[in-house]
Amino acid sequence: MGFALVPMLLSMAPVMSQEVLKPISPKFTPDPQVYSGSAGGDFPLQSIVTSKANGECQGLTQQSPSHSLTVQKDFGFLALKVLGDRDLSLLVKGPDGIYCRNGTKPEVSGAWMAGKYEVWVGTANGDRTSYQLTLSETNQ
Repeated sequence: MGFALVPMLLSMAPVMSQEVLKPISPKFTPDPQVYSGSAGGDFPLQSIVTSKANGECQGLTQQSPSHSLTVQKDFGFLALKVLGDRDLSLLVKGPDGIYCRNGTKPEVSGAWMAGKYEVWVGTANGDRTSYQLTLSETNQ
């Protein structure tokens, strides 16, 4: 009976799993925190936006967030950056709003309030590409 499931499971589209980032508080170590992921997909970033966003939400990603992050205490300054080998789209949805950035090194930085954040990373045409995500309390 188990073998009957194999063809069905192989035919299903792969689902990108969300990476839960280490919860952070001010003065976290090491600084920066560095993570990696795969951007792209067929889901428009614009369709994630449920209210007015800060910045233009362009590009394609997967439907579920690429990462989730818990900020345990307010930050006076925190920078979340993504870097890849092509232009990327970054959408951060949190307790204080939705932020969208696009370009070679998209970044959402400034004061961050405590709470849960969801992060999507996409590409202009949906093509898959790897990226590096960093969190830092310094403006590097």
